[in-house]
Amino acid sequence: MALIQVNTVRSKRRYKTDYELMKKSLKAITVEYCRESSIGGLKYLADDETPFLESIFKEQTNLQTTKVRWALPPMNTSIPEDAPVCCRPLGVVWYIIVIGALMCSASLVWVTFQKYYSSPLVTTQLPEGIPVDNVVFPAVGICSINRISKKAVTVLATELLQEERNSKYPETEMLKILFALGQFYDLQPQSDDYLEELHQVLGRYDVRELLKRLTPRCEDLMLRCMWNEEIRNCTDLFDFRLTANGYCCCFNYIRHSDTDFTETISHEVFANRSFNTGNKSSFDFDQGLKVLLRFDDNDDFYYSLQVQGAQLQFSDAFDFPDAPSGSYALQIISPRVQMTVSVTASITEASREIKHIPLGLRKCLFSDESSYLAYYTYSDCLLKCRMEFLASVCNCTPFNMLKRRDVRVCKVRDIICLKKYYAQSITIRPHDGQVSPEMEVELAGGNIYCPMCYPTCSKVLYMYEFTNVKLYADYLNSVPDEDRDDWL
Repeated sequence: MALIQVNTVRSKRRYKTDYELMKKSLKAITVEYCRESSIGGLKYLADDETPFLESIFKEQTNLQTTKVRWALPPMNTSIPEDAPVCCRPLGVVWYIIVIGALMCSASLVWVTFQKYYSSPLVTTQLPEGIPVDNVVFPAVGICSINRISKKAVTVLATELLQEERNSKYPETEMLKILFALGQFYDLQPQSDDYLEELHQVLGRYDVRELLKRLTPRCEDLMLRCMWNEEIRNCTDLFDFRLTANGYCCCFNYIRHSDTDFTETISHEVFANRSFNTGNKSSFDFDQGLKVLLRFDDNDDFYYSLQVQGAQLQFSDAFDFPDAPSGSYALQIISPRVQMTVSVTASITEASREIKHIPLGLRKCLFSDESSYLAYYTYSDCLLKCRMEFLASVCNCTPFNMLKRRDVRVCKVRDIICLKKYYAQSITIRPHDGQVSPEMEVELAGGNIYCPMCYPTCSKVLYMYEFTNVKLYADYLNSVPDEDRDDWL
């Protein structure tokens, strides 16, 4: 049996205020929401038999003083219907469940928000794929491993012997001295006296023009060319351009100038500037680009590698072909070998809408939003950063990089400095956020930090598969002309 004694002192009824009206409206809206909501448990809190909300929003029109005395009821006595909510097991259970569920939901929402804020970008794969016509053909470079032509260097030696300062040298000695020009390619300096002698023999010279003159020409290296089953003149397809390997024969390299990084280009011009149908290859085995090379052993003078043949290099159509800066693939093709290259392209296209996301979160740059480059690419950013480092330590930049108007090109005397900092100049650390303490000692003094370089938001990643088949000259020469391919 329970005994409850309640003494109540009522105050005078107050006039309704705006606060009371707002509270009453809020109560009605909350109750209606709980009853109509599909969230499990809320409707039980607003049920008439669970008057918890009533106790919260009960109109405070009276001041009450309550004295309560309780006695334990018999075991077989039920709790009265008008007992407070704290005495109703069902109301208390639902109250605990709903509050717990709301806390769990809030924590999940918070965790989800933190994950989104730390990585707000999502990459999805387009199910329909990309038409081949929309894929720009990569730039292709063919560089003879014989970096100095014997015929060209002999002509140079003859010209230098006519200079009065070189009259004491015989032709064989002059050729031996000029052999040291190959140090520009592999950076293996001789003694200071030897390099100084070469510098004095050359007199006034432009390193780029000198090495360009001595490099084997495209017309001497390539016999026949075909593009998409159409026989073409090789000189119409290939340009003699500067790359990281020196001057090479380049196809579909759409950068106009080898000077500085001031050139800019729009997406429309980028597509139009590609070689006529440079982005129209069907990528079939019998189509694409075909080149027949000829290696003249009699013209060999200086090899950049201890092998015969040519270096086949691939890069993005606009990027400067440079291995340490990325966007670059290299393969050596030997004489008497047929090499087939299969190209697969993976395109990442970023929506322009993500530009409003802070750079520190999206961690990529569009081609037109960098103040560091007029036309931004990740490879060119790393290249420019490397050039600034070499300019600061050697007061010059190597000839096989883009020329800067405000920095001179390194000459023979600078080879020692370039060799000294070569390892550090090809070890680049772009923007990578925080560095762990374990890495700080390893990175200190052994790399170039380029915090302004982020990956490109929209890019094309090329993957190459090389297949070599040995050619037997005796058999091929015995094939009748009517059985040969037209372009051969």
